[in-house]
Amino acid sequence: MSCSLASGEGAASGSLNVRGCWEGEFNLNPDFFSSLPYRENTLMFRIQNGSDYENFADGVSIVVNQSDNIRKKFLGQPLLVGISPEITPPGVPLVPEPSPAIVQATLGLGRSCHTQNVVLYALSRVRLGPNGECSDAAGLPPDTCGVKPTREGSSTMTFTSLFTGDVAAADAQERLNEGSFDLYLADPREVCSDGSGSPPPCRGHITGNFRFFHQRGRPAQPFP
Repeated sequence: MSCSLASGEGAASGSLNVRGCWEGEFNLNPDFFSSLPYRENTLMFRIQNGSDYENFADGVSIVVNQSDNIRKKFLGQPLLVGISPEITPPGVPLVPEPSPAIVQATLGLGRSCHTQNVVLYALSRVRLGPNGECSDAAGLPPDTCGVKPTREGSSTMTFTSLFTGDVAAADAQERLNEGSFDLYLADPREVCSDGSGSPPPCRGHITGNFRFFHQRGRPAQPFP
């Protein structure tokens, strides 16, 4: 196993609606990019502001399952992003998912909301306001449990290049991670538990991109 050491380029910006922490425009301004192959067919990415420990930094974490399949068949195509089907909030019935998302993403606000330990999940379905917004005029998502939402948001990610997993690859193109994303963020615990199937309210919407090469080396550390 090895990880890349921060160098790369990318962006992640939009708006957030996190009670008691962040409401309004948000720009991650990422300057740290890392990748880690996991097992045989999974890649994990970290797009972060600063090189501090993950728990004390703001950043986007991405898990790419079936990376070989994506690289062979789905480069350049938008892929659905959602949480793993086995993750279900307490009190919510487990519903079979015939085509679960193979890409997961979260936004952690360890620095901006360090007293609250805020993590927002990119979901395949979130509840939006009537005009497609993540908050109503009062600053909070409308309570529409039991009522079919008029509009929903869906998270996607598009890869144009993915690291092959061969840490000794001589061809730079085989080590390139490149893509873009359009993420609707929410707290899965806010899902309606009344069986209506209404998704949780949107707590943020960010778009962005990334381009960096996997590099072998010592893990980056937040101290000299």
